[in-house]
Amino acid sequence: MARDRQRAKQRRAQRRRSGAGAPDPLDHASADVDEARLAEAGALPPELEEGDDGGAEIYEDELERAPDAVEGDAISRRDVEHAEHPPRKRGRVLTFLGHCVDELRRVQWPNRRQVGQATAVVLGFVVIAGGYLGLLDQLWQPLIEAIL
Repeated sequence: MARDRQRAKQRRAQRRRSGAGAPDPLDHASADVDEARLAEAGALPPELEEGDDGGAEIYEDELERAPDAVEGDAISRRDVEHAEHPPRKRGRVLTFLGHCVDELRRVQWPNRRQVGQATAVVLGFVVIAGGYLGLLDQLWQPLIEAIL
């Protein structure tokens, strides 16, 4: 949960640096998101507000705020690169092609052994299916010729 908050803060900071307009605050919003934003701001959760706690006194000082960063959280190289070099303005086609290249870098390409195994499986199923269809053709051929 803290890691998600940290990434969200990084994205907001990146948007501010790049000068992008603020997104609609109601986009993808839910009650949980609103409650999390209130908690980050230091407000009491709705169930702990006055009168909702069943008579128990809860002081704001007793509530613990979530840490902004967690030890051991690593920032990826890509996040650092984006922070150092804000995205350039390019056309839609070039942006699309750039995203295609990024996705192809993430693909886990099979090695020679895996390709050989997959090819053998496909050829095996083709032979089995061909034999089954050939057998059915031989069985039904006399009946079909008698009808025609």
